[in-house]
Amino acid sequence: MRKLMLFFIILLLAAGCVAAPEKGPENGAPTFSYEDLQGKMWSLPELRGKVVALYFWTGSCGVCVAKLPELPALEKQLPEDVYLLLLNADDSRERIEELIGDAPLTVLMNTMNSFRDYKVAYVPTTVFINREGEVASVQVGFITNEKTMEIIESLR
Repeated sequence: MRKLMLFFIILLLAAGCVAAPEKGPENGAPTFSYEDLQGKMWSLPELRGKVVALYFWTGSCGVCVAKLPELPALEKQLPEDVYLLLLNADDSRERIEELIGDAPLTVLMNTMNSFRDYKVAYVPTTVFINREGEVASVQVGFITNEKTMEIIESLR
């Protein structure tokens, strides 16, 4: 019983350590511009007017890697005005390609600045950005595709 109580206290303290991201220019989400695996540049300001889900992950995170096979199915469910961008901290291109295989996912590389800007302390973390370019929701830890779609639909 004592160990269980200690576990819950630690869990509550850890949950309190996750801060909301600071707003970027013009009170919006912190901006970024990164290259994906195919060489295309993605810039958050260019996605204004769209709903964006940012999935922060690393290859050393077991929960993150376990979620990767589910993401193509989520991608197929997304309306045309919604983008799912996977922000990888610092894994090599080879490691990322090994993990995602031939899945049609938009993986942005070398995104450690955004990890800092969005104050991502734990992975996986999913940040939802509304059409106005503001952070609307932050989900720390594993999140089901159903819950992701529910949040996205609430922002459309």
